[in-house]
Amino acid sequence: MGLRRWRVCLKLLLVALVFCFLTVFSAYGADKETLDRLEKIIKQQQAQIEAQQKALEQLQGEVQTLKGQTATAPVAAATDSPVAVKPGNPKANLKLYGQVNKAVLFSDDGNSGNTYLVDNDNSSTRIGVLGSINPNDKVEVGTRLEFEYQTNPSNLVSQEDERIGNTDFEKRHLDLWVDTNAFGKFSLGWGSTASDGTSEVDLSGTDVVGYSSVGDMAGGQLFFDENTQSLSTTAIRNVFTNMDGLGRDERIRYDSPSFAGFVGSASYISDGGGDVAVRYNALIDAFKLAAAVAYSNPGSTSDTIDDQLNGSVSVLHDSGFNGTFAMGTRDNKGDGRDDGAYFYTKFGYRAHWCPLGVTSLSADYSHASDISVNGDDADTFGLQMVQDLEEWGTEAYIGYRFHKLDRDSQDYDDINAIMTGMRVKF
Repeated sequence: MGLRRWRVCLKLLLVALVFCFLTVFSAYGADKETLDRLEKIIKQQQAQIEAQQKALEQLQGEVQTLKGQTATAPVAAATDSPVAVKPGNPKANLKLYGQVNKAVLFSDDGNSGNTYLVDNDNSSTRIGVLGSINPNDKVEVGTRLEFEYQTNPSNLVSQEDERIGNTDFEKRHLDLWVDTNAFGKFSLGWGSTASDGTSEVDLSGTDVVGYSSVGDMAGGQLFFDENTQSLSTTAIRNVFTNMDGLGRDERIRYDSPSFAGFVGSASYISDGGGDVAVRYNALIDAFKLAAAVAYSNPGSTSDTIDDQLNGSVSVLHDSGFNGTFAMGTRDNKGDGRDDGAYFYTKFGYRAHWCPLGVTSLSADYSHASDISVNGDDADTFGLQMVQDLEEWGTEAYIGYRFHKLDRDSQDYDDINAIMTGMRVKF
């Protein structure tokens, strides 16, 4: 009960007492002397009530003080927490992010099967820090430091090397940029070139376990040669590629402002080579559309590739149905080497079937030719399922992939692979 309520109740009680005493003594014909004594008693009671009122006010003040201490205690604890991230520059905004992506991989090369505990290279375990300073609403200065740490990468483990202990952090981004509304974005340092990611546009929601870079799942697995009854030296990753531009490198890069959904990019690599790319994103009625195309010339940075053209497009309908297509061609260096080529296609469906989050399903197919040696024809077929666990910030997934390689004078068995795991982001 609040202090104001206490005051009202006490005054009403005092009035009631006075009224009762006056009524009683009036009924019995009380004389003046008796009334004087009664008045004296009432004044004493009023003094006692005022003293009690002051005591109540003091008590309520102490209660409010205790409440204030209770409310501020958790804030102080959170401020003193060792996990708090504070920028050294008071003008900067800082964000710590990362993910852990672990899986179980089973692969059968036609002769024997093996089980591996892996880091899923489709989206590797990593940690990073984003920093930005906004001197005004038209300019942003930013930095990005991101490192990858993998043990038993799913694209490298093989029948001959089942444990790959990577004890070093690998750089992914050591980058800084200046982004302006009017003139675009300028980037400098180790990071994505203009063509990086242009073969990997994918709106299916299943790219954590299967996308155009099909070798990320079980790329280290060696084909078994029936002619020699032994493992060959040819791995899945040698005969499949998504020709995804120049990847990440030490470069200077420019990205234009967006014009009607289009963004143009260009970059130059420090020791030679460069690329250009165009990206497009749009919402058209019930469709979400994303696309990219790039031309790259590795120049002196590659001993095997002269130049390359690649791209991808993905469409997602409001119903959940989606489709993705990617392709590329490259001019291989070396006398007598045929041009390499590949294409990739995927069809999928996304739905909110359970309260845990969105369920994504897809099936894909890819064909690659003349990637490793002339005459190679490699085919792969895959199935993917990803369950988003929204409240946990987690995705659970399972994927299957079949690989086939036709090569002159060799008789390779097909390889089947299954991988299941979880990706947790923070």
